[in-house]
Amino acid sequence: MQEIERTLELLGKEYAGSSQANFRKGGLIGLAAATLGLNSMAHKWLHMLLPPILQCFPDQDSRVRYYSCEALYNVAKVTRSRLLPHLNEIFQGLCRLCADIDQGVKNGAQLLDRLLKDIVASDPSFEVDSFVPVLRQHLNH
Repeated sequence: MQEIERTLELLGKEYAGSSQANFRKGGLIGLAAATLGLNSMAHKWLHMLLPPILQCFPDQDSRVRYYSCEALYNVAKVTRSRLLPHLNEIFQGLCRLCADIDQGVKNGAQLLDRLLKDIVASDPSFEVDSFVPVLRQHLNH
């Protein structure tokens, strides 16, 4: 467990949080790969996986933004409904990426958006009431 946490911390802070774009891309790819490797246990480390990925959503480098979509796609694919408590935060970042100037980022955001919609639609325990204010905020802009 400690080795997993040290690895995720290294990938998240040292690489995905780096000042160098190539390091950030590598960190995001590493976090996505770690999620796939953790498989059904990945939800236990969402608190370490999500922050560095979401912090890369507004990155100035379009490839970093794209890889952040891809990394979150892998996290969502593996953790499914266990990701839903973080949906409001994810949705806010995803709204920006869907309007991105780079077509690759837009495409990545749309794939992620479809997966999140499928996850929400397949989980009857999704709390719509907590999501509506966030949705309303974005509809008013």
